Amino acid sequence: MLTLEEPRSCAWLVGTEVIQKCYILTLIRMLVSSFMESFHGVSMNVHTLVGFYDYRLVAVSVLIAILAAYAALDLAGRVTAARGMARFAWLSGGAFAMGLGIWSMHYVGMEAFRLPVSVRYDWPTVLLSLLAAILASAVALFVVSRKTMTMTSAIVGSLLMGGGIAAMHYVGMEAMRLPAMCSYSRGLVVLSVVLAVVISLVAMCLAFGLRGQISTWSWSKSGSAVLMGMAIPVMHYTGMAAVSYMPASLPDSELRHAVSTSELGLAGIGLVTLIILGLVFLASMLDRRFSLHAKELEMSEERYRLMAQMSEEREKAKIAEAGSQAKSEFLANMSHEIRTPLNGIIGMTDLTLETELTGEQRDYLETVKLSADSLLNVINDILDFSKIEAGKVDLEAIDFDLCECIEGALKSLALRADEKGLELVCEVSPEVPEAVIGDPGRLRQIMINLVGNALKFTAEGEVVLKVQAELIQEQAATLHFVVSDTGIGVAPEKLKTIFDSFSQADTSTTREFGGTGLGLTISKRLIEMMGGRIWAESEPGIGSRFHFTVRLGTATEREVAVESGAAPTILSGVRVLIVDDNRTNRRILEGLVKRWGMNPTTASDGEKALIALTAAREANEPYGLILTDMHMPKMDGFGLVEEIKKRLSLSTSTIMMLTSGGQRGDAARCGELGISAYLLKPVRQSELREAIARVLAPKEQVGVVPMITRYTLQDDSDPKKGLHILLAEDNAVNQKLATRLLEKRGHHVVLACNGRQALSALEKRSFDLVLMDVQMPEMDGLEATQQLREREEGTGQHQAVVAMTALVMKGDRERCIAVGMDGYLSKPIRPQELDDVLDSYVRKDRTHPSVAAQGDLLEPSVCTEELLQRLDGDRIFLSELLELFREDYPGQIQTAREAVSNGDAAALQRVGHALKGALGNLAAPIASRLAGEVESMGTTADIALAGTRLAELEEELPRVIQTLEDLCLEAVK
Repeated sequence: MLTLEEPRSCAWLVGTEVIQKCYILTLIRMLVSSFMESFHGVSMNVHTLVGFYDYRLVAVSVLIAILAAYAALDLAGRVTAARGMARFAWLSGGAFAMGLGIWSMHYVGMEAFRLPVSVRYDWPTVLLSLLAAILASAVALFVVSRKTMTMTSAIVGSLLMGGGIAAMHYVGMEAMRLPAMCSYSRGLVVLSVVLAVVISLVAMCLAFGLRGQISTWSWSKSGSAVLMGMAIPVMHYTGMAAVSYMPASLPDSELRHAVSTSELGLAGIGLVTLIILGLVFLASMLDRRFSLHAKELEMSEERYRLMAQMSEEREKAKIAEAGSQAKSEFLANMSHEIRTPLNGIIGMTDLTLETELTGEQRDYLETVKLSADSLLNVINDILDFSKIEAGKVDLEAIDFDLCECIEGALKSLALRADEKGLELVCEVSPEVPEAVIGDPGRLRQIMINLVGNALKFTAEGEVVLKVQAELIQEQAATLHFVVSDTGIGVAPEKLKTIFDSFSQADTSTTREFGGTGLGLTISKRLIEMMGGRIWAESEPGIGSRFHFTVRLGTATEREVAVESGAAPTILSGVRVLIVDDNRTNRRILEGLVKRWGMNPTTASDGEKALIALTAAREANEPYGLILTDMHMPKMDGFGLVEEIKKRLSLSTSTIMMLTSGGQRGDAARCGELGISAYLLKPVRQSELREAIARVLAPKEQVGVVPMITRYTLQDDSDPKKGLHILLAEDNAVNQKLATRLLEKRGHHVVLACNGRQALSALEKRSFDLVLMDVQMPEMDGLEATQQLREREEGTGQHQAVVAMTALVMKGDRERCIAVGMDGYLSKPIRPQELDDVLDSYVRKDRTHPSVAAQGDLLEPSVCTEELLQRLDGDRIFLSELLELFREDYPGQIQTAREAVSNGDAAALQRVGHALKGALGNLAAPIASRLAGEVESMGTTADIALAGTRLAELEEELPRVIQTLEDLCLEAVK
């Protein structure tokens, strides 16, 4: 290789000109050398100075590099933690200490290379190389101390730091003054620069990752310092290998700033560097300790401040809670004081309206009733909204019949719909589950709000409630309700705000429709609590559609009492003519009777119905049943029936009349026309089916069959007499009202003026139901119920108690249930709500008779159908179970008798539990119930009557064994 040699003939300047000339001269030499080599194809023969390394100094340089690397890692954390001027001081001092360490490593490393000639150094150039090292260190500390270090900032920082270190190295090389000329290897120079950049990138990443360590020393930090300290000299010694020295004369002009370095001076440089780095470590450690103390002090002050703040907030919370409690008590008292007289006003008005009145009197009373209902609705809205806003509304999770809930809600609105001449229609899809788990009261409230709004804003046409199943899962179902009307609609700009509090579609002073503007807000909050959502669609002048979804649990199908009257097979194949001017009503009724196996035909008015009847008679396929609406244009229901009765060939069909609102005298006219049933819409599916079955059944009976109405359906639902009810109520008006309402429904009422009198009455005899007011003198209803439940412990008895109170605030229902009440009925008493409560106890009394009535109702010792279904009809397996039970139960009875003799309640509880489970598995209800009572006596340690219950159980068990043996013998036959 041809190498260009030139003596040092010019004086080097101090500062950046030296760096520039060095790099330019080196680049020219490389280019000329490459050009000459490629042009001539030969190398120039030169004599190169041969040197060697003092490995002691090499080791010292590596040690200094490791210490400098450790200092860099430690300084990164301090610079990051500092703020303001302290950060600037740490950054400046750290850059100086770190740069000095790197420069010392470089200078000691150059001194480690021994040449056969004397070497001196140009001190301005040496200082310039030190400045390059300090600037490179400053860049590195600045980058790693920032909040985040992106890949871009890391790369830029590594280029600057690596370039600065390379500049320090090659500027330091140019500071050498010796009788020789430097020749550089281009490849090694590039490699050394690349190594400097890569090592800088790795060093910054390590420093950024370890800057958060609190301790002064750690294995990870030490290991990283060793790794960096070993890597930095690699770049230096690569750069040293890139240069070769060729003898040349040294002009005196270049020795103007030259100084020589002795071994003592070299040791001094190393010592000063170590002292400075040591001072850095000491300052860093002290700063870290002071920072920790300051942070602990700050945290202590923060804890004290938080404790003071929490104490202050607790005081405020106590004050707010006391204020909230006072407000709640005030609302509860006001609710009670307002509802109690309203109960008398509404109830007595209802009773009076059912008597003979003049037209003027009826008008006055209906106005009173409407005003009282409006006031009650306003009170309910305000109370509900205040409870929801305070987060004091809890949803129940009880089993209920969804269809009954929907139909009950619409029943309460049927009269309003009829008064405005509107069709109120309900359509429930077949896939919607009947038995669900949720809060029926709140769901009913939502439906009443939405359907009530639809009735209010609709002058003509219809209001339709549709219920569909959106999603059905194993234990839950999401149901989609749609309330549509043909009313005035809502303007598009109002749709976004109608669900806001106190918002109304018409807020002008001349508005036609009243209301608090809270109904939709309350409904929205309740729907969201039920896991659903609500939205609206509307076209002004055409109508509105309000959609909402709720998520309800799915319950196991509840037992349904066997319907009286004809068997369902009597409906199969019967041809039925449905006459209704409302298309939706026709479609719903058509779907219902199809599901019951009937063959429907529809007609939209009376004239078309007569044509259909005539055609069916001529085809010798007459209709067995006519379902007709009463309110129709041109020819109403009564007119249609009169026309049918005039034509003897058509009058053989059984006729049922459906109406949206009955008027006085309608039932009598139906009786005169020979109409078999007269029902108020919306009619419950179960009621309609039972009524159809009953009106078709008389064809197989003799004698006069009375017309069926909703009252006869209720009266006939229980063949026994009415319930015996104890009414505990201190208010004279409420006593009179409740007594009249109950007696009108065929129930027998005994009065008690307070809780003490109620307990005295219950000591003398039991009642089918106790209606208990909560606020009463001497002893309130809660205390009376609590004492009643304490009396019942260990007896196996349970008196049904339902709260009847004007208290409807947060926690009132829960307090009633907590003391042992079975239900909750709010005042003012709504006849529909009262009927629902009474019906549930009538059904319960029929489905779950008392022990005293078991013999009369002939409850089986073993429910054979249930047992065989449970065993999949495997009677051989039943015989094996019977054998095991026959061998086991005598020992169990003996153990129980011994437990009673010894007063061992725990042993009695275990025996009762075991027998209850075994008898329950064998579907023996009476014996299982008796065993359960024995278990309860053992649990409560009240075993005074345990001997009697064991005797009854022993008397029942042979009947169970005999029934099971008969079942097993049938298998053998």
